[in-house]
Amino acid sequence: MRFLRFLTREFLIHGVVFAVVGTVALALLYLLSIGAPPENYLEAGKSFLLLMTGAQDFSAAHPGFSAGRIIASGAAITLPLALASLLILTLIAVCGASFATTSRYLAVRHNQKGGLGSSRALGAMLGALAAVPLFVGFWVLANGFGSEAPFPLIALATVVMGGLGWDALSFLRADMERQLGTTYAEVFSTLGAPLGRVLPLPGTLSGYLFSSSLPGFIPYLAGKVPAIIGAVTIAEIVFSFPGLGSTLLDALLNMNTDLLLASVFILLCVNAVVAFIVKSILFLVYPRWYEKAV
Repeated sequence: MRFLRFLTREFLIHGVVFAVVGTVALALLYLLSIGAPPENYLEAGKSFLLLMTGAQDFSAAHPGFSAGRIIASGAAITLPLALASLLILTLIAVCGASFATTSRYLAVRHNQKGGLGSSRALGAMLGALAAVPLFVGFWVLANGFGSEAPFPLIALATVVMGGLGWDALSFLRADMERQLGTTYAEVFSTLGAPLGRVLPLPGTLSGYLFSSSLPGFIPYLAGKVPAIIGAVTIAEIVFSFPGLGSTLLDALLNMNTDLLLASVFILLCVNAVVAFIVKSILFLVYPRWYEKAV
């Protein structure tokens, strides 16, 4: 019963309904902004229904745009880049918070302050990079690599220069340091377990702290998915990737309502898929915390 409620809420409501209603709302705003005549609304609605059914040529005004091709552009470019950015964001937050927390522990309990300075330097560097506008970072990469820029490097720039890495690290570090002051953590630290300075592995002090912070960190990641999707869309435009970002830009420049509808719908679907993956992890690992989060 709990699993069915999860599927209904996250897949049906936050997935399917979110993508459909969001597309309709954005399409109406677009048509209103350009002063489209009433017949354009009917044509857009017909095209959207054809897209939903997977028609080969869903655009009557611009034939040749198949639903499969639009979906493939999202599956081949946008979704992998978004997942890679989410993975890098998680690694930066987890490794950075682990190092910062154990460095603080060593400084307070054992007066070893060398790691504390390195931790602060890492936070300052991420903060400085977060202050750089995202398009500036992409412009530097585009000048150096052009459209051949590797996906991992683009994903790293998306996270670091978009400010997401610094924000995630600060969030997780603050929660793990708060856990460090609890009685349970103090008792665990006296058992002689390794610190786990780089990774919060099971059986380490940072691993214990991370396991306590994880139920709050997973919903935080889910909340960052729209920002990641937005940054990935910008990256596709800058690097001329045949993804949803470029398709959306072409639709806006050419005032192609049908293509705009398709791009927005698939983009919202990608957003829903990534968020669903993150929330599924929370539901499977911490079902009680999921119930509290919703």
